[in-house]
Amino acid sequence: MALNEAHSPIPSGFDEALAECVERARRSGAARILSVGLPAGSIDPLDAYAGFATADRFFWGQRARGFSLAARGAVATLENPGSVSVARAIAGVGNSMAGVFAEMDRVGPAEPLFVGGFAFDGRTAGQGEWQAFPAGRMVLPELLLRNRDGESTATFNLRVEPGAAIEALRTRLDAELKILVGLSAAGQEGHLCDPEPGSSTQGAEYRVVADRAHSVFEAQVASALEAIRAGNLEKVVLARSLQVFHPGRFAIPGFLAQLGALYPQCTVFAVGRDEDTLVAASPELLVSLDGGEVEACALAGSAGRGRSPEEDVELGLALRESKKEQAEHAAVARSIRAGLTSWTEDLEEPEAPELMRVAGIQHLATPFRGRLTRERRGASVLDLVAELHPSPAVAGLPREPALDWIAQGEGLSRGWYAGPVGWVGAEGEGEFWLALRSALVHNAAPEAGGGDSQARLFAGAGLVEGSIPQAELVETRLKLRALLAPLTEI
Repeated sequence: MALNEAHSPIPSGFDEALAECVERARRSGAARILSVGLPAGSIDPLDAYAGFATADRFFWGQRARGFSLAARGAVATLENPGSVSVARAIAGVGNSMAGVFAEMDRVGPAEPLFVGGFAFDGRTAGQGEWQAFPAGRMVLPELLLRNRDGESTATFNLRVEPGAAIEALRTRLDAELKILVGLSAAGQEGHLCDPEPGSSTQGAEYRVVADRAHSVFEAQVASALEAIRAGNLEKVVLARSLQVFHPGRFAIPGFLAQLGALYPQCTVFAVGRDEDTLVAASPELLVSLDGGEVEACALAGSAGRGRSPEEDVELGLALRESKKEQAEHAAVARSIRAGLTSWTEDLEEPEAPELMRVAGIQHLATPFRGRLTRERRGASVLDLVAELHPSPAVAGLPREPALDWIAQGEGLSRGWYAGPVGWVGAEGEGEFWLALRSALVHNAAPEAGGGDSQARLFAGAGLVEGSIPQAELVETRLKLRALLAPLTEI
């Protein structure tokens, strides 16, 4: 259903709620936020995201679950600039977030969320090409679109300063409603796949450069194996990257649409600021919290997909029976189990790892489900993120020695690669997935008149005793292809 003013009335009670919010701000002498909810027809959040240009923007798509989000703007920004541990960044953001929600009023079906994420290792975040992505950054957007099974709701967040004029705030909401109607019209007309200004649709050129020679990566694997044999590490994850140069602009909405179609079981997301966008098609849930129910997943151990159903089954069976892959997976599962034990009761997991199959690759997966203990009720999903990240799936064991080895031996600025990205609601509910199968895209400004757009693609491999350097290189190739093919379409 297309949206117009007749389908999106200002919610009943808005004028009263606005007047009360203005009065509370006046009495307290501090700004408040009025969160306004209303139905938004059948707007596809990806269509909306395509119209957000270079504003603060966020997209979240889970095609298999029929759930997606899009967010634009920042009414409140909670940021930790870096040079701190991720745990400290998460704690600081979480404490500030509770304060913002406490100073919020709601009217209509408002569902305000903070969206954003955190770095892999906050001590080195926000540097170089990751300047737009500090150790932690969560924003309360001006506009949030939430779609469940084809039906959307919109939440507008209005910042109400002490002494604000009611008519001016009402005018702002009217302007936002017109933007929403425009987004609905654009989606109906199929604007999503239109090329961005300056993009190249015919004879597109791409240049791909690896960040290190294959022999260097294999030597790094060998160095990590020496540390493992010496007993300094049980597991460590080694990552590498490819840089893609393009004379036009990468069409991010189209890229996201392709990732959603190729990987419907994954969570496809994008976090954008100005011309920089982190894009991922993540297979790995870090943790979610909903009504006291906690879910997490250990994902480690990988193999390619077969060229026939029979070969696919054989590869999956070999993955299940591989001692090396079993050891890698067991280390991750053990750590997540230990992390959840003090937070949950009735923790459930399958007797043996399951196979998670996505296009091009399959993984060993152990899902966990439990309930917050009585003592932990009232916790936020961010508390669980701080407990579990970085997991051995992206760092290693023991955690601190693995982080030190990565910082000294990998030679890669990870930024938000392998960090937790997600959303948090007013009751502490939310979910975070790891930024795996990810790319950091920097589009050249349309008026730049030269200079290539660039995208850096990331992939890693978990190393344990029995790892083979050449096989680990192949694993990273499989993972890099997940984004390289849909990004370039060559």
